[in-house]
Amino acid sequence: MKSSAAKQTVLCLNRYAVVALPLAIASFAAFGASPASTLWAPTDTKAFVTPSQVEARSATPLLELAAGETAHVVVSLKLRDETQLKQLAQAVNQPGNAQFGKFIKRQQFLSQYAPTEAQVQAVVAHLRKNGFVNIHVAPNRLLISADGSAGAVKAAFNTPLVRYQLNGKAGYANTAPAQVPQDLGEIVGSVLGLQNVARAHPMLKVGERSAAKTLAAGTAKGHNPTEFPTIYDASSAPTAANTTVGIITIGGVSQTLQDLQQFTSANGLAPVNTQTIQTGSSNGDYSDDQDGQGEWDLDSQSIVGSAGGAVQQLLFYMADQSASGNTGLTQAFNQAVSDNVAKVINVSLGWCEADANADGTLQAEDRIFSTAAAQGQTFSVSSGDEGVYECNNRGYPDGSTYSVSWPASSPNVIAVGGTTLYTTSAGAYSSETVWNEGLDSNGKLWATGGGYSVYEAKPSWQSAVSGTPSQRLLPDISFDAAQSTGALIYNYGQLQQIGGTSLASPIFVGLWARLQTANSNSLGFPAASFYSAISSTPSLVHDVKSGNNGYGGYGYKAGTGWDYPTGWGSLDIAKLSAYIKSNGFAH
Repeated sequence: MKSSAAKQTVLCLNRYAVVALPLAIASFAAFGASPASTLWAPTDTKAFVTPSQVEARSATPLLELAAGETAHVVVSLKLRDETQLKQLAQAVNQPGNAQFGKFIKRQQFLSQYAPTEAQVQAVVAHLRKNGFVNIHVAPNRLLISADGSAGAVKAAFNTPLVRYQLNGKAGYANTAPAQVPQDLGEIVGSVLGLQNVARAHPMLKVGERSAAKTLAAGTAKGHNPTEFPTIYDASSAPTAANTTVGIITIGGVSQTLQDLQQFTSANGLAPVNTQTIQTGSSNGDYSDDQDGQGEWDLDSQSIVGSAGGAVQQLLFYMADQSASGNTGLTQAFNQAVSDNVAKVINVSLGWCEADANADGTLQAEDRIFSTAAAQGQTFSVSSGDEGVYECNNRGYPDGSTYSVSWPASSPNVIAVGGTTLYTTSAGAYSSETVWNEGLDSNGKLWATGGGYSVYEAKPSWQSAVSGTPSQRLLPDISFDAAQSTGALIYNYGQLQQIGGTSLASPIFVGLWARLQTANSNSLGFPAASFYSAISSTPSLVHDVKSGNNGYGGYGYKAGTGWDYPTGWGSLDIAKLSAYIKSNGFAH
């Protein structure tokens, strides 16, 4: 392995390498700022592109958005006692702790941790004063969304929005950190929506059905999602009939629901009880995105198949696909947490961690995921399909400059990596290797994401992994993700073979939902329990020991125990279920 840990810290700069942002220094004076008499406080939203970076590319002027151009923002508010909530989230999910299993309820969150009504109204008044309309406060008071203009953004948050290009995508971004008046400094965390060029993307790889290939490691072939319970030793566990599962989508799922009905009918399964939930503006775009349907098909059919053919309810939390940046997704995550109905939530989406940190999304969503963990909810997130190069134009190799995907790098989610799965002639588990298909015809790497965060500290439960950086490590576990061994999914009525870590995550979600049903939905966020249990009882997993997630001699190699490409490996559900029953995994 030729990686240099230090080089990972420069990934923030790589984001700007392909951007043409010419602007003379004098032009910045024209952008101006709010009156000097205003005393400003910082937020978590940095300049998405800084003046010095713009100055370096100053051949031609760069235009600021006209004051009247429309803008949409989502303001993330700070928790009243963020440190205490994070400690509580750890305590209620830590076996042996006196608070283990005592998950907080909605009213407790509102009364002790959510921003107060007075704090919310102070922010609402600031937005209204500066010309924002359609102001909406989330039920748990963590987010406030509003419609306005570029002029309103500049007045309210002391930053201009300028024309901007990133990886060939044209849009806008803020050239200064977002600020708020000092009296709001202890209330406002992030101001989201000030850039609309960096967006989350699905983690799937679609291809034709492939013929089975018998190799030394076993047989490589596509799998009906109903086969995964047998492969991962879950057949003895009950179905997930008593557990509600959530799926985060971008846009609508009308076609997905039709394809799910075809899947259940073709496999002799009962129809699934589904509900669709619009999570952003009532005037948002919740139409079907044709390119996204394969993702939501993969999620829903893989979850139901892995869950044994039944869940109590499948909730589709639909993000407004017209929302700026990733504000729609942030609102979708928060709605799932505010509702606190889905016990486990699938997220087969991700984007560059450095971009998420720059625009304040990382901090905003960490508050949401911390709340979920305190409530006993589990977010399962795909670790990425670009190997160690998530931030480098989505998978184009760049030597030893590595990066990871957000929100997989949050310490308050289960990050799920990918393997290539081999089975016996009878269809049972044989072995797994790291999923790495090498470069496609465009030079893009297709391999499981894995590495360590630049921004998130290592959670206490990862102390079991010695000799690693003091940062959040990912993934935690892995399941099948190779397109060559992927799932046979109905997409627009036709069977396709689909892989990617977007398959690995819903496999885990379906299997974990079964264990939730087996334990009366008393299992919380399982990260601490996984690391403790697997460290002491390695037989709980299939340890993946071969392969790497880089290219040309770079990347991380798999090995005995936890490793960067696959975490601990894939779970043996029967063994894990027995361990839970005998070792107090549940309260």
